[in-house]
Amino acid sequence: MKSVIALCFCGLAIALHAQTVKTFTSPDGLFRFKYSNILVDCMPTLMGAEVPTSILSACTSQPRMCDGGEGTGNTIACFGYPKERFKDKPTFIAATFFVAEIDDAKTEKTCLERSQDWKVAGSTTINGVSFVAFNGGERNWLGGSQSGPILRAFHDGKCFELGLQTAMEHGGYDPEVLKRFTKQDDDEVKGRLKQALDSFRFTK
Repeated sequence: MKSVIALCFCGLAIALHAQTVKTFTSPDGLFRFKYSNILVDCMPTLMGAEVPTSILSACTSQPRMCDGGEGTGNTIACFGYPKERFKDKPTFIAATFFVAEIDDAKTEKTCLERSQDWKVAGSTTINGVSFVAFNGGERNWLGGSQSGPILRAFHDGKCFELGLQTAMEHGGYDPEVLKRFTKQDDDEVKGRLKQALDSFRFTK
């Protein structure tokens, strides 16, 4: 029997007040989700468009921030938390929520197979649809790392991948000069992105 994963982050009982919530609908109308207006649309960075530094910094890290790292997905939507909100806390690099279609997964079996570097975390249901949840595997580099949950579902003959990615720097810094990225900060970032994940629904 499949285990059930809640995909919750401890301490995410944060007040997401005083925000405007927008709705993203896929070009084919197959899915939609709601997201906070403070999030940054990262899609222009994937298309090679010239964007302001504020957008580029919110959407990029050493590994890709808008897919699960497999290189087989076609990203349809990607939103990042604005880095400028933590400009005095440089250990925070970037954090994103993304939705991608896995082009080479044409069957449910291939869609839900784990990657070599992933571990199955169980299953979860989002608005009536069952997803297989994976621990996407931590991607490390000198002085930093990136990780986050990956979810997959086979729907309407297509393989969909949803993910949350967070990149952090682990290098030393002077606490007298630079403020520490706190648990409250972490809860704020993950709460905004998980809001989009939790509101995801297929419309067809």
